[in-house]
Amino acid sequence: MSNKLSAQSQKVYEFFRKNPSASASATAAKHKMSISNVYKMRARALEDLRNFVAPPGLLPIGTGPGEVKSSWQKVVEEVESVSVDKTLDARAEMYGKFKDGAALMQSIKRVLADHAAKHGKTFADDQWEALEMIVHKIGRIVNGDPDVTDHWVDIAGYATLIAERLEGNAR
Repeated sequence: MSNKLSAQSQKVYEFFRKNPSASASATAAKHKMSISNVYKMRARALEDLRNFVAPPGLLPIGTGPGEVKSSWQKVVEEVESVSVDKTLDARAEMYGKFKDGAALMQSIKRVLADHAAKHGKTFADDQWEALEMIVHKIGRIVNGDPDVTDHWVDIAGYATLIAERLEGNAR
């Protein structure tokens, strides 16, 4: 981009680079920018995307006689080919039924929130998020396979992040 943009215009420009099919009117409302300026930023972003030169790892690869497909297109096709049903079935096998896990996790979170409110406790955002993530992992352990090592490591990780932040070593 050759011309310097205002911070707001830069945000809209970057938004359209990441979301080229986004609605101009919705974007104008979201970013509190005039529709004409939004159209200009979208046109600029789309033009830059058309002129994009892919890094070497994303250069086109041959797929057959006369066909060229970028390696990025190949990645997208592979991701899209993954069956949602297969993924959900695999998750249910490892974590138990989603509905049951959600009920367990939400009931624990309600108990924590009620207790904190009753005793006037307040927490920093990272502390509360860590508690909720730990509850999430506990729910997966209790509702699903308790032998999944990642759950236990994740619990230790969330607790470590808070402990380190409290000691002045935020990550």
